[in-house]
Amino acid sequence: FRQLFSRYEVKGSPEDFSKVYLDLLGKGGYLIEGAAELLQYLKGRVRLAAVTNGITDVQESRLSISGIGKYFEAVAISDTEGVAKPDRKIFEILLGRLGIKDSKGVLMIGDSLSSDIKGGINAGIDTCWFNPEAKEPGEVSPTYTVSSFKEVCSLLTGNQDCGL
Repeated sequence: FRQLFSRYEVKGSPEDFSKVYLDLLGKGGYLIEGAAELLQYLKGRVRLAAVTNGITDVQESRLSISGIGKYFEAVAISDTEGVAKPDRKIFEILLGRLGIKDSKGVLMIGDSLSSDIKGGINAGIDTCWFNPEAKEPGEVSPTYTVSSFKEVCSLLTGNQDCGL
């Protein structure tokens, strides 16, 4: 924000602005329709964990406000861990936290090819690209591609409905 304020000659404190901005950013815990229901269905059926890039306070607030934090057995946030997706190290940290030594049977599900899917590939983990807009994957090759949460549920549990 210092650079922004300087370039456009904005009056005020970039530090104060940053604090307000991050506070408001953390209050934006918005979910794709059906996400909470999917996690609720999966809880206890499969182990759930989250790996996210971002600032710790913001991401923890979003997980809490959205109500989905309670579904995850473990969470790795790039700011806390000092490494971000697509670096394999953040996945290794999360797997270690879960006590998983062999990533066979682990699936990274995400909507970002450049961080989620590429990161899973870098870590030697099977990947599932959530792609409801039917975009082309380009040079990144996920293990699976799905377009709905029903497909995610079917992939993980074999159940076609999952209450969605």
